[in-house]
Amino acid sequence: MKLKYIFGLVLAALMAVGCSDDNTVDPLASIAIDQTFVSIPVEGGDATITITAQGDWAFDKVISAGKDADGKAIFTELPAWLTADKISGNAGQTTVTLHADATEAGREAELRIATGTDKQFIIVRQGSLDASEATCADVIAAPDGKTFRVTGTVATILNTQYGNWDLEDETGTIRIYGTNDKEGKKGNNPIDGADGWGFEVGDVVTVEGPKSTYGTTVELVDVTVISVKKSLLKVVTPEQTVGIEGGDIDVKLAYKGSGAYAALPADCDWITITGEDYVAGKATLFEPNPADTAIVHLRIAPNAGNGRKAAIDFSSSNASTTSTITWTLTQDAFTLPHGQSVDDPYTVSEALAFVSSLEAGKTTDEDYCVTGIICAIKYTFSAQYGTATFFISEDGNPESEQFQIYSCYYFENQPWKDGDQQIEIGDEVVVKGKMINYNGNTPETASKQAYLASLKKSGPGSRLRPFTADEATDFIMNNLEVGQSTDDEYYIAGEIVRIDNPEKNLFNAEYGNASFYIADDDDPANTQFYVYRTYYLGNRKWVEGDTQIQEGDQVVVCAKLTKYKDNKTGNIIPETVQKATYIYSLNGKKQ
Repeated sequence: MKLKYIFGLVLAALMAVGCSDDNTVDPLASIAIDQTFVSIPVEGGDATITITAQGDWAFDKVISAGKDADGKAIFTELPAWLTADKISGNAGQTTVTLHADATEAGREAELRIATGTDKQFIIVRQGSLDASEATCADVIAAPDGKTFRVTGTVATILNTQYGNWDLEDETGTIRIYGTNDKEGKKGNNPIDGADGWGFEVGDVVTVEGPKSTYGTTVELVDVTVISVKKSLLKVVTPEQTVGIEGGDIDVKLAYKGSGAYAALPADCDWITITGEDYVAGKATLFEPNPADTAIVHLRIAPNAGNGRKAAIDFSSSNASTTSTITWTLTQDAFTLPHGQSVDDPYTVSEALAFVSSLEAGKTTDEDYCVTGIICAIKYTFSAQYGTATFFISEDGNPESEQFQIYSCYYFENQPWKDGDQQIEIGDEVVVKGKMINYNGNTPETASKQAYLASLKKSGPGSRLRPFTADEATDFIMNNLEVGQSTDDEYYIAGEIVRIDNPEKNLFNAEYGNASFYIADDDDPANTQFYVYRTYYLGNRKWVEGDTQIQEGDQVVVCAKLTKYKDNKTGNIIPETVQKATYIYSLNGKKQ
């Protein structure tokens, strides 16, 4: 055979060896998969892969599944939209079936399969990942998983290491959870780092990424930055909170447009712009186009009511664009002394002590509030007189010390009329009005100078008749929509039967709250109700030295209730609203 023919055969053989399927990676010695990319149709369906391993194998937990109650990242083997008939197996050849239900949006996940230290990767895609141009409102209304391109203003920067921030436009606000840097890397300080984008509050940014929902927060996850348009304006002064006395404050702005301007909300009558001062920037070798400075002078009126907040818009413009930054000013609420607020009323014992100390027969100049459970009724409300006289005690027991509510009007200090709700023994009330130490020996409300401020009927869920775990579950499932919470507080009693992950869910000094399950001994179904992030006795944070909870404890909690949907599992969970819950009694002890 001639030499040129021999050389041709060798070259052909080398070329044959060098060719491979683009969808298959070179197998590792200990694990191989038959394909590294599979597709599932948008209408839903299955896809299969074959894993060949020399030892036990398993999917690694590399898929982000949001955050736990303490804000720590959670990872799982598969995204919530994808299932597998096996996530682990033994040595040999194994076929794994992946399944996804129908979706309105394209979605993709990169899975990792490992045996020992060797790992293989597979991308599973369903539908198209082409980004849709959208507003924040469009994103909020769309299904999870769909990829969007959104343009908006940087409203708040929450974390620079991973790039977590809020993006807003004229239709709403969404959370950006994870921003890739200029090299496409995650967790690389994409805002301030060497490869970061350097954007600030007020910049207009276009991003692209898939939608996810964490609790009630709508997010775009691990976004790619398409463009950054620097703001013409920066608010140098941090957002402020002022006291009830009000006063004058200055807000400093740096701007590069033709002036800087402030605009108050239309309904804001407690802030006045009293003037502005301007200072021209001085050019230097290093900054030939420096920002100018504006100082806006604000006058805040005193506050004698609830806390209030105003979103002030600062803006600057040039010939081609306008930049606007919303800056929030908050004023503290006027807080009445203990006993003068419906939200902070006297107990029966406190009211008795206070009124007994008054001069005999003298009516208070101020209104005071007292709360308790009706334990006796002298006469109920009537249309003829419009008032009622009754007695309250702290526990509803007529043998306990009592405070007399004498000739009390109905809600809003108005006479009761036919059709209005009537009082009953066991009802929990708050009464507001003037008080008197009648004849120097009878503490009571002054006749026709007090009124009913709150009325909680004595049925299930009241302090006198707490829900059982089963009743609380039924109440939530039958009366609330998914994601809805009650406005009122309810009482639930039971025995602590389970504390998942005690290291996290017991009371601790760092967070001051705890989570656990309670059940009722008399419930044959053993319904367990989730008490989520409850505060301690007295509606305060737990501190070192306080009694710790344990399984077997008898508790009564006072809580707002909610119907929560776990977005990862799809389960509906009736539970208490986190941090709107406290332990009312623990093993019979109250505080």
